[in-house]
Amino acid sequence: MVTAYDTERGLVLSQKPTETKNGEISIVRQMIDIINVNGSVVTVDALHCQRKTLEKIKEKQAHVVVQVKNNQPKLRAAVVEQFQAVFDAGKEKISTEVKEKKHGRSEERYVFQLKTKLPDELAKKWPMIRSIIAVERHRVSKGKGTADTSYYISSLLSNNKLLGHYICQHWRIDNSQHYVLDVVFKEDSSRITLDGAVENIALFRRFVMNMLKQCECGALSQKMKLKKAGWNDDYRARVFFGL
Repeated sequence: MVTAYDTERGLVLSQKPTETKNGEISIVRQMIDIINVNGSVVTVDALHCQRKTLEKIKEKQAHVVVQVKNNQPKLRAAVVEQFQAVFDAGKEKISTEVKEKKHGRSEERYVFQLKTKLPDELAKKWPMIRSIIAVERHRVSKGKGTADTSYYISSLLSNNKLLGHYICQHWRIDNSQHYVLDVVFKEDSSRITLDGAVENIALFRRFVMNMLKQCECGALSQKMKLKKAGWNDDYRARVFFGL
């Protein structure tokens, strides 16, 4: 299931089923055509680091931030090489620094941003890329430490102070959407398998999740809102109709 999600408001904008991972690419392009993304910043998974997808986002007058992985080996190698030259020279500057401690785990994130300087061949192929981003993450959990670096490209300028924020918001989808669907709506435990029924119930869950998110009904969590809506007719009417 491919979902378009508004990370700022916590709302599902669109969803479409797909049978294969590669099918997601065409589905995402269809969604970009359907949804008004004018003036927005679109973040997508690394699978969608595709020239046609980025061109379509630009045509819709939106910006993009996307991770670059080995599905674009030449592009990733050029991005890594540019950052490595800066790191080796000791000229790196941290654009954003975040330190968090939750549930016995600690994480530090350092965001580095550079103006794109791609080789001519890649620059002609990816003219919409104006900045590259490296995110260095250090985690400590149960006494064990790990570190990794992820690389991103964007159509935004390299001096944009919100690049790290947009990347973080994309990561939040796991907590703000997937976690709620699994824990509150028990989506992963569903035994519905009939053709069409899986898509229909998935749409219903996300529709209800949107209503719960928008309802200022006093309850602190979506789980509690859902319970109260099942217990009380008046409260359910407030969730459904905003009464």
